[in-house]
Amino acid sequence: MKINDFSIPRRMSKSAFVIYFVKALRNYASIILILFTVRIFDSSEETSIMEYIIMLLSYLAGFLVISLITAFLSFYFKKYYVENGNLIFIHGVIQHERTSVPLHKIQSLRTKSGLIYRILDMKGISFDTLASRTEEIELILDDDDWDALLSRVETQENTQEEVHKTEATEQEATANCKSIKLEVSNLNLIKGALCQNHFKGMAVLFGVLATLYNQITSVNDKAAKYFLDYVETHADTSAFSITAVLTVIVILYIVILILWMGKVFLQYFNMDIRMNEKQLFFESGLITRNSNRFSFDKVCTLYVKRNIIENWLGCCTIMVRQALNATDEKKDTDVKIYGSSHDGNFLNWWLGKDYNSSPTVISARSGYGLLGYIIRFDILISLPAAIALCYYGQYIWIFAPIAYMLVSLSKGLLALRRSHITLKEDYMEISNGKFAEIYNYIKYDNIEVVRMVSTPFTPYNHRVKLVISTNGTSFAIRSLKEQEAKEIYELLLLNSYNN
Repeated sequence: MKINDFSIPRRMSKSAFVIYFVKALRNYASIILILFTVRIFDSSEETSIMEYIIMLLSYLAGFLVISLITAFLSFYFKKYYVENGNLIFIHGVIQHERTSVPLHKIQSLRTKSGLIYRILDMKGISFDTLASRTEEIELILDDDDWDALLSRVETQENTQEEVHKTEATEQEATANCKSIKLEVSNLNLIKGALCQNHFKGMAVLFGVLATLYNQITSVNDKAAKYFLDYVETHADTSAFSITAVLTVIVILYIVILILWMGKVFLQYFNMDIRMNEKQLFFESGLITRNSNRFSFDKVCTLYVKRNIIENWLGCCTIMVRQALNATDEKKDTDVKIYGSSHDGNFLNWWLGKDYNSSPTVISARSGYGLLGYIIRFDILISLPAAIALCYYGQYIWIFAPIAYMLVSLSKGLLALRRSHITLKEDYMEISNGKFAEIYNYIKYDNIEVVRMVSTPFTPYNHRVKLVISTNGTSFAIRSLKEQEAKEIYELLLLNSYNN
């Protein structure tokens, strides 16, 4: 038997066990630390330093034993092999499951190579197909096994393609193999990250705080009570001036900006993008190198965004949105490219080189109902806040709800200006966005659901909502003229049927 022919069920190499062990240590570390901290502060009896050390050692011993058991179960009861053109996984501790994935049906190959992976010369690989509704199984392979398995996948894909290809010329086959490499420098990455909505970092900050709070309160309710009592006690002795509040806001903004920049830089450092007629390869990451190799057919939408700063700097944000399977729904698997000007390359790759010359069939714009929809909740927040401030005589703060409503109104007017749908002969373009121009490009054969929704006001204003869904994205275009929406609805159904 050849070393890398994968014909007999095999476990992963012993280095994979080490990676599973490190993963288990990381998963259990925070729980053990919290349990030990709570045990120290909850102790009702006097405890010597030696007893604390013994207690710490016992926690560490239990931590290591649990991690070893978890790693062993993850490693030992997982096998894989290739049979009759299918990649077969055998997994499960109590109930053995067998998952078979045809090699030529694999739509995505994702790899993960973190610090421990790279030290051990290993890669974590995940496979999926468009039809996959189960969570992916990660294989941890060394470089030789990965190269051999990738070669098997590519060979199977080429063989399957040759079976179905009957009239392809040698010149066309050569063209299909040509690969284009797109450059995105780290300087452009930083520039692109600075062009984004920096308050996205707020999600990172609040996520960290919420996780910490939930872990503490889940172990000990006294810790949360102590924290709340402390805040209540010191709140009365604190005087918050406008200057102090503004200072806190500026500091918080800087912290959020740093968090956001760090997240983008860690995830997209040294970006490598390569595309050919059939596939897209994307790899990035500073500490952990993640790659995504997926087929042309798995793309369901191309997203291109330009805000004011991006327009000024001559760049854009591109997102290649994929058809979702069970794992995609849990993870953020869309390919994002910040600070690039490669939107033309991606559109040429996906829609064809003549996409710009595709004639317009019909176009429709949103009406003022969209403005009311966007600012509805902001009015419900600002109006009671303004009334409460006036009631308590805090007139100096009245500028806050007024400024908030002005921003909301600007947001609604910009969204109204940019919201429209255009049906071209070969594809569809949906434009939306508030402070940025966003264009979503969709092929007709990717459309799965089209709905036209009436509102209680439709009999009076003759405006409706159009909902268009693919296997991975969904768009709602509001306040369209009823007649235009009907025409678009019928054309989409006709195009989807023909494709």
